[in-house]
Amino acid sequence: MSDAGGRAGRRGFADLLLDLRVQAGLSQEELAGQAGLSVRSIREMEAGRVARPRKDSVRLLASALGLQSDDTDHFLAAAGHGTGTGRATVRPVISVADPAPTGLRWRGTRPIPDGLVGREQELLELETLLQQNRLVTLVGPGGVGKTELALAAADRFSGVDTTVVVVDLTTVQRDAAVPSAILDAFGTAPGTSDLDDVLSGREPGDLVIVEDNAEHVLDGVATVANRMVRSFPGIGVLVTSRIPLGLPDEVVRRVQVLGVPENDKDFDEIAASPAAEMFCRRVARVRPGFALTEENAATVARLCRRLDGLPLALELAAARAGSLPVETILSALDDRFRLLSGPRRFGAPHQRTLADTIAWSVDALSDPARQLLYRASVLGSPFTLDAVAGVCPGAPIDAADVPMLLAELVEKSLLQPVHEFEQLYGTRYKLLETIREHAYAGLSSQGDDLIEFRDRAVEWCSTYMSGLEGAWSSPDRDRRYRAAHANSALFEVALERASELGQWDVAARIVLGFRIAWQYQASVAESGIRWATLCADNVEDKEVSGRLLAIAGRLSSLTGDIRGARRHYEAARTLIPGETEMGLVARGGWVSSGSHLLDTRSLAEIPALVDDARKHGDLQRSATVQAICGLALLRWGRLPEAKELLLAWEAALVNPGVYPDEIAYMALSRVELELGNLSEARRWVLLARDSQASDDPERTKVAGCLAMVEYHAGRYDEARALLDAADADIRGHRGYFDYLVMLYRSRLARDAGDAEQARVCIRDAVNRLLVEGRVVYLLEVLPEAVAVLHALGRSDAGDLLCGQLLAWQRSMDPPMLPTAWAVLQESCASASVAEGWPEPDPAAAVQRLANDVLTALS
Repeated sequence: MSDAGGRAGRRGFADLLLDLRVQAGLSQEELAGQAGLSVRSIREMEAGRVARPRKDSVRLLASALGLQSDDTDHFLAAAGHGTGTGRATVRPVISVADPAPTGLRWRGTRPIPDGLVGREQELLELETLLQQNRLVTLVGPGGVGKTELALAAADRFSGVDTTVVVVDLTTVQRDAAVPSAILDAFGTAPGTSDLDDVLSGREPGDLVIVEDNAEHVLDGVATVANRMVRSFPGIGVLVTSRIPLGLPDEVVRRVQVLGVPENDKDFDEIAASPAAEMFCRRVARVRPGFALTEENAATVARLCRRLDGLPLALELAAARAGSLPVETILSALDDRFRLLSGPRRFGAPHQRTLADTIAWSVDALSDPARQLLYRASVLGSPFTLDAVAGVCPGAPIDAADVPMLLAELVEKSLLQPVHEFEQLYGTRYKLLETIREHAYAGLSSQGDDLIEFRDRAVEWCSTYMSGLEGAWSSPDRDRRYRAAHANSALFEVALERASELGQWDVAARIVLGFRIAWQYQASVAESGIRWATLCADNVEDKEVSGRLLAIAGRLSSLTGDIRGARRHYEAARTLIPGETEMGLVARGGWVSSGSHLLDTRSLAEIPALVDDARKHGDLQRSATVQAICGLALLRWGRLPEAKELLLAWEAALVNPGVYPDEIAYMALSRVELELGNLSEARRWVLLARDSQASDDPERTKVAGCLAMVEYHAGRYDEARALLDAADADIRGHRGYFDYLVMLYRSRLARDAGDAEQARVCIRDAVNRLLVEGRVVYLLEVLPEAVAVLHALGRSDAGDLLCGQLLAWQRSMDPPMLPTAWAVLQESCASASVAEGWPEPDPAAAVQRLANDVLTALS
């Protein structure tokens, strides 16, 4: 367990768990049984799909694996749960072996003792590759850390009888000079010209040759490496290059940038980030005592993201921290090439400044490939082949050559394939920000080229949007909208340019056409809200303005801003004819957001809205409106009416062009659950699961709904396993039922006698609902808060809240749902109904009770 800290991170913990399970001789099923977790949870953790496993789950695993106290601490640290508060969990650097006393085992540059952070998994993989293969090439963009990784891998692999020879090819100018450079690295006498003399007679594992910085003499390195692996079986060759050698025996591994924090707020996540760890270690060299703290963590996180987690850029930025505050460095990154121009006095000449590192690769490109790189810099990131082919051709780039040129840029590590969600959005590419800025400057220096290609982006996006007409009712609508979403960054570029030109009608058409594609990702949806409201303020046509505001309302709802959604829908419904498609969207959104905020006007709108929707010619829109209204009625406890509308939605699925929606299925499941029909509740939630794409990144919201059914059926272990799976998704989840995951985790914890865990869960649920404005759901959560307060021994506070809720149930609308009312009744033996009810403002009353609960649970 001594290296557990060095394996921190998603993949590192996955491998550590796998290793420990194998050492313990346990199958996944056996470990799951001993830990009280589901087999699926174990499988997901070992596959690296759980960003940061829950602390209680990790402790259960540690106990099941028989780990001692110190090893358990290492195990928790590897999972991202450090000890202490307000301080980073220090990740041990990846160690390298001590030099052999004679110095003969190693010839050339030695690895820096603390040169690597966050590369343990890569080192483990390289060690295995070097054992099984004769030729391994590490490729990646300049500054990504290929050299240090190769040196550390050679050191890790080498045994007591292994000689490591490092050949620095930086100063070699000709392919024909590569053999001489290798001989020089061996320390042979001047004039020796035959490599056979030093390579022959070696036993397997005797010799590892590291050929560093090979991209500019690729043919020479490839020729010699091919002869080495074919003629001398005792030799292993490890090459670093920005371009693969292209040999049949070659195994290529791409070196990725260091992982960066996904947000600025989670201190534990920032501390566990390899990029932040490396930056802080390097800053501490020039500013003794510097460490990651709660105060500087957000700045460090933003800086690491701006620098793409590129080790060279982080190192150069850290060197500036000796004379500049970190906040100043971050603010100066708009001119990063000037800021990160030194003072690096070591390494290859082309890697002493960030600009030199990028230029080294770009200057070696053919003119068409260089121009494609320059032009692709206007596309945003990521982007697709279709976008490049639509915007970038023109002399010297032939449209037919675009796929080949893209492949060349990927091969030379200037363009990165985006594998995340590839099955959902297809093949995409991205430019590291440092490379993009270099390319953008190159395009800007070429006269009017920058303006021309930004204008082309507007034209291409406008044409693309016209091709999406009718997609809402087409059989392949998800594919078409996801394909559009894949170029969301390019649409952002087009909207920026259109707004600069004052072409608000063009911008509005793009927003209106793109409206569904914006719904697939919360961060992109935030951009959609901005553009929809900005265009609504600037277009002259009032109905178009209303349609844009309806889009802003929809996206606000998806991102958890219910009050913002209500405001946008309120304005939209006054500008759009109510019987049109977008008018129905605005009215349906107004009803939905109003039901969250306990606005009784929403209920009064439902009959007319449903009637107008049924008269509308689009069956999909009609069915969607009925599902929205059914869900609103469920929130208000109108269970029979909700069921009627949701079943009408389900009945419409037999029509062509009407498609299933897991949210509506989940709402049907919830209605049946509240009515006590567990078998029907299970049937509907299984249909919800079947209707989701298998690779939907938010698939576990259905797991949370199924967990409720299992809980009420008394299948607590199954419910707990499903909640574990759903809980891992909550951090980035926009779903409708995420608060229920926290609610039922609290119930399970309370049932198990863990009042403290229940307190944390229910407090988080209350806080989240207050922040998002989903007031109606507080009526389901507050009864559980009463039960938790009693479990904590705070009976006075519990009875006070219980009395308020009893008064609510007696005099206010909507009533608590049956499952919540049952929990409250179990906890109210000593409580009296509070006086002063009913209150005039239901939403304000519930929010006051919720704030009182937060105080009581703090």
